[in-house]
Amino acid sequence: MKKIFLLVGIAIMLVLSCGNEGKNSSEAGGGKSKDSFKIGITQIVAHPALDSAREGFKDAFKEAGLKVVFDEKNANGEIATANMIANNFVTEKVDMIYAIATSTAQAAAQSTDKIPVVFSAITDPEAAGILKKNVTGISDRVNVKQQLELLLKLDSKIKKVGVIYNSSEQNSKVQVDDLKKAASELGITIVEKSVTQVSEIPQASETLVKESDALYFPTDNLVASVVNLITEKAIKAKKIAFGAESAHVKGGALITQGIDYYEMGKEAGKIAVDILKNGKNPSEITFKKMDLNDIVINSKTLAAIGISLPEDIKSKAKTID
Repeated sequence: MKKIFLLVGIAIMLVLSCGNEGKNSSEAGGGKSKDSFKIGITQIVAHPALDSAREGFKDAFKEAGLKVVFDEKNANGEIATANMIANNFVTEKVDMIYAIATSTAQAAAQSTDKIPVVFSAITDPEAAGILKKNVTGISDRVNVKQQLELLLKLDSKIKKVGVIYNSSEQNSKVQVDDLKKAASELGITIVEKSVTQVSEIPQASETLVKESDALYFPTDNLVASVVNLITEKAIKAKKIAFGAESAHVKGGALITQGIDYYEMGKEAGKIAVDILKNGKNPSEITFKKMDLNDIVINSKTLAAIGISLPEDIKSKAKTID
């Protein structure tokens, strides 16, 4: 009889164990309250904009007073590595995954239907195929027409704008399509050069500088990693380079009115706090876009290309060296 009770007890334990297998205390944001959390951060590549999105995210937790252990990983531009990182986070049963940029967000979204995934630095989440019930975040898609209108205020004679981008980045192709649509409405021709690796950028940018009146940099991870190589050529030719975000200006572009990636990361962090601390379900949080913020001018580039800023831009702009 004792053996029978023992066997029954073991069977019950096995059933309970199987029922709990794979469950995470914060699945889709509906779990129990915890004193501390573990968040896996996956970033496709290191460059100033994405690094800022990571730091803003972490600072949101400091401000919220939550205890968090961050497991930070960088895929170094490799999709296979991004997939491995995401799968490892799922195996480790982290409480949340924060995915920075499209490729890492796609890997995270494909790896789990249960662990909450918060993304940032993605231009078109819908086209990227990541909008699931456990996924939400912040898009970096900007108002390109507004940016081109600012460019024309600097020089109304601009008729051709060159753009260089990585054709293998979905977010970049979306931005170039937006750019061409906005340009056609403003009577501007877009001269585009696509690349797939860093070694192609010097020749492509040299050609663009010759064929264009000004350059535009989208929020492209490959371009951002070596933006100074392109801005050097633009400055030498005394051509305006307009960046989609402030890291481009720090890299030598003349001007931007884009989004602040640190603030975007912080907004993503606030969403994450709402999920982990308040039990909000990601499916209840619609992803959102950031508004364009301050105009930023690179004072050294301004002096080097020798143009005068219109007074209404000068009075509003922040300058960096």
